[in-house]
Amino acid sequence: MELELQRGDTTFTKKLKRAKIPVETVTGKLLKNKVGYITISSVAEKTASELKKNLKKLDHQGAKSYIIDVRNNPGGLMQQALKMSSMFLKDGQPIMQVKTRSGKPEVYKASRKLDGGYKVKKPAVVIINGESASAAEIFAAALHQSAGIPLVGAQSYGKGTVQNITQYTDNDELKLTIAKWLTPDGTWINKKGLTPDYKADYPEMAYITTFNHHQTYQVGQSGTDIKNLQIALKDLGYYSGKVTKGYTESVAQAVQAYQQANHLTVTGKTDAKTMRSIEQAVINALSKSDPALNKAEQVLAKQK
Repeated sequence: MELELQRGDTTFTKKLKRAKIPVETVTGKLLKNKVGYITISSVAEKTASELKKNLKKLDHQGAKSYIIDVRNNPGGLMQQALKMSSMFLKDGQPIMQVKTRSGKPEVYKASRKLDGGYKVKKPAVVIINGESASAAEIFAAALHQSAGIPLVGAQSYGKGTVQNITQYTDNDELKLTIAKWLTPDGTWINKKGLTPDYKADYPEMAYITTFNHHQTYQVGQSGTDIKNLQIALKDLGYYSGKVTKGYTESVAQAVQAYQQANHLTVTGKTDAKTMRSIEQAVINALSKSDPALNKAEQVLAKQK
């Protein structure tokens, strides 16, 4: 395949070769102090084997402890969560319980059948947040309650149901709730979530989904975009008022202060250039620090 591209005033062509791109759900790297840092983005068909692979790789590199990050992990396959959890538990320890409408809960326990005999015996911490759900919560709860592994971060999502998914066409599927799952101690976390032992999270501006660059905002207007603007300016240190959806004089003053500090035309209005600048300032600020990861490292250091 050949594409014609334009960059500025220059036009050029590039040849592209189609190839399969493997989608990995687990990544790992070695941090300072020999801490193995593993992120799990979702719980899919190969997540357990990917987790084991990364744990072994980091172990070979000299990792003495692990941070398992399941923030923003929406969950996925229960069977994979069982296999993942079993690696951190002694055989026979409970991973979860599943309770149907009638009958006693079925208890799932760690076993060689699930983990193939591979066990993690080094200190570990799990990081969660408000987007950690379903199978990610099964994993976090199992490690926390059955292995005593601390949870760091923010309250998790709270999805305590078991669902079957039937695909009918490319665009249609049926999700049928067939049971509810409980943590090892029998707690149903649905709409409640897991509470971390150590609370630490990004500032609120990290969870702004979009910045609108296509409209100029000014005093008298209102809307969600203006609320997001206030959140960003507040966390960046320019706005100290109450966060609302209204573009008030106080917001205009905060925008003026930001514009002046960042060498923009001082108008008090948020045009596309100002919004892009604020968006980049948010990205830069968030890239400099990860409060939950920092706290997790501190917790591990105390365990040694």
